Amino acid sequence: MAGVAKQLFAASEVALHSSRKDCWVAIGGKVYDVTKFLEDHPGGEDVLLHASASGDATEAFEEVGHSTSAISMMDSFLIGSIKGYVPPSASKATGAWGLDAPPNSRSMQGNKGPPNPNTFLDFLLPLFVLGLASAAWYYLTFISKNH
Repeated sequence: MAGVAKQLFAASEVALHSSRKDCWVAIGGKVYDVTKFLEDHPGGEDVLLHASASGDATEAFEEVGHSTSAISMMDSFLIGSIKGYVPPSASKATGAWGLDAPPNSRSMQGNKGPPNPNTFLDFLLPLFVLGLASAAWYYLTFISKNH
């Protein structure tokens, strides 16, 4: 927003703007008014509304892996920043020697491990339905006419 002075907002103030007519999102300590972008958001407007209502949307935004063009587009929606925002990396717990605490083993698991057992069925079931539809078409087209 060119020409508009950037303001400081309390996190609680940002959370008040979580409707379709007035939607603000906080990402990385910056506040964005995404009201005009709701209908154009590729993930749907509900994603932005949920992110707005949940408070800080930084983690959800980073997990999705937005393109560089999407990130550069954010500047046009910037209206200010969060008062007293401390980035998560600056607030990490440190050990007795001033080193980072050891990572949590649960957070290290991520997406590792065997694939979801339903993935093969998700592929096989549509093929089965296609084969069944083809067999029904063949039967109704050629065999039932001869009888």
